[in-house]
Amino acid sequence: MKKNIAKVVVFLLIFIILFLCINKILWIAPSPISYFYNEPKETIDVVYIGSSNAYMHFNSVLAYDLYGYTTFFLSTEAQTFALAKYLMIDAEKYQNPSLYVIDLGKVADDMDSYLGEEFRKTTDSMKFSKNRINAINEVLSYKEDIDKKDYINYYFSFLMYHNKWKDISKSNIIGSKNLYKGYYFSKLTDKIESHDTYIWSKDIIQLPEENKMILLNLIKYIKENNLNVIFVVPERYFDETFQAKINDAVNIIENNNLKVINCNTLEELNNIDFNIDLQNAHHLNVYGSTKYTLWFSKYLKENYNLPDHRNDVRYSSWDSEYKRFKDNFKKITDKNFDDLLLEYTNN
Repeated sequence: MKKNIAKVVVFLLIFIILFLCINKILWIAPSPISYFYNEPKETIDVVYIGSSNAYMHFNSVLAYDLYGYTTFFLSTEAQTFALAKYLMIDAEKYQNPSLYVIDLGKVADDMDSYLGEEFRKTTDSMKFSKNRINAINEVLSYKEDIDKKDYINYYFSFLMYHNKWKDISKSNIIGSKNLYKGYYFSKLTDKIESHDTYIWSKDIIQLPEENKMILLNLIKYIKENNLNVIFVVPERYFDETFQAKINDAVNIIENNNLKVINCNTLEELNNIDFNIDLQNAHHLNVYGSTKYTLWFSKYLKENYNLPDHRNDVRYSSWDSEYKRFKDNFKKITDKNFDDLLLEYTNN
């Protein structure tokens, strides 16, 4: 009898492991969040939360090479801002970082955009837990037309992606080679004519009530848990209406005595040229992200007590990832990254 029970238990364990592996492969594509859970515990100093602006603007391996602290991203494309709190809960559980950087680029997004594929890219990347379920429940609660009986499709991504086997790519199985400790870069340059006269508006439009509630709940969580946080408005193109709503969010954050930096209004970043340093209207390319990282990585080192791990063998993977990044930069651009750094630091 005991042997039969043991066989059943072993069978169920094998089935669950295979199910989870297949489920992971069938998911749309790996994200920085997927790799975050693979990092050894207590080895990430800074967690950067936000949309693709986070992992395309800040070069985590360059920051490590310059100052020795580690930065990883809990970020996905067009990430729903309401998930920031739940990503921080996971970060506290798996890493307990010294500092959080939270991107405000999606703080004023319309609620109608909350349930697209971008929402699932984040929640499907999170480890299955009560926290993940709570995150899904909160976002779904903003959409009254969704029946609670349909929530299960969000809890178990297999029910959504079980027919994705036809679209499996190599990266689904072996992971993405284009991520360097979460950082992703592009050499593309897209000149946007409207950027030639791009000046940040000082107007203020109040955030919609639900967006404001989400931001205040996040601030409450930060204060209750005494977390070290800096908010960042990424340098990119925003229309004037969105700028005015972000200005309201900035006021709310500063009125709660938390730090926020608007990169679009900083003189220190006026060397970023919207004609050559943008991949598109919403993202910096590798040249723009290098300029941003040179400034922001130094700012974090000078203003926060971040450690230097560069002589610690436990962090050797960060050295190898930086080397891999430089090698691929050379292949893609036919330029030496060290020469680019020298050019930017001498100007």
